[in-house]
Amino acid sequence: MVLRTMMIRKLLLVLILSIACSGCAGLRPVVLHPIEKADIFQIKKGAKVEAPDGAVIEVEKDGRFLSDFYLEEVVKARIGK
Repeated sequence: MVLRTMMIRKLLLVLILSIACSGCAGLRPVVLHPIEKADIFQIKKGAKVEAPDGAVIEVEKDGRFLSDFYLEEVVKARIGK
């Protein structure tokens, strides 16, 4: 009887874990958008860059930036049906 109860508990645990881990993965495919080397670049403090309106801006901080393409295609992407 104890062995049967333990088997049922293990079976229920496996069933619950498999349902929890599967989620809704089967409903829609997941699309990953990796950042390519061309989509991220580094600019040093003091560098001068041209803004979209044509103004020249001096960069105030060191940093890494994403390309406009990546921002439009991935960051602003919507979740579709």
